[in-house]
Amino acid sequence: MTFQQRFDYRFKRYDNITVDIERLKQEAHLLLWQEEHKRYKDQLSLQTDGTANWAAGTGSKEGVEESIWDKLHPDLVGTWWEEFFAVLPVKVYRARLLTIQPRTCYSIHVDRTPRIHIAIDTHPQARFIFTTPPQLRYIPADGGVWWVDTTKEHSAMNGSLKPRIHLVACLDNTDPD
Repeated sequence: MTFQQRFDYRFKRYDNITVDIERLKQEAHLLLWQEEHKRYKDQLSLQTDGTANWAAGTGSKEGVEESIWDKLHPDLVGTWWEEFFAVLPVKVYRARLLTIQPRTCYSIHVDRTPRIHIAIDTHPQARFIFTTPPQLRYIPADGGVWWVDTTKEHSAMNGSLKPRIHLVACLDNTDPD
């Protein structure tokens, strides 16, 4: 890891927070896998506005306050997911599972708030791309929880032949510490 990667202000790994990555992977795969299409869904809302809509907080929602998606999806109440969010030491909202399919890339964009990212399935060829200053960054699927300043112009790409899956959520407190 280079000096710039180690001290890039846009990324911070929470040293005091780790998750059971094997259990998270198992639970995420159960929710995302589409047997009829033999692939993972692109996005799925873990938190909604109280409705049972799995797509409630997915995609770009211009003019909508993201904090409305702060309730666990009704179908996840009483499951491992409820325990997962209860023990997470940071308050989050609009938590989603995001899949970048093999050999694809998101558009360059900015988010309204920083995000936390937990890599579930990934590959060194799946990277964040920041435009200014230019930076490519890989987050390993090792149970680490990362604060990422996605309010800066960025994208994400998956140049591998396997899906890249992250749990992504907005933070109630946007301070990286």
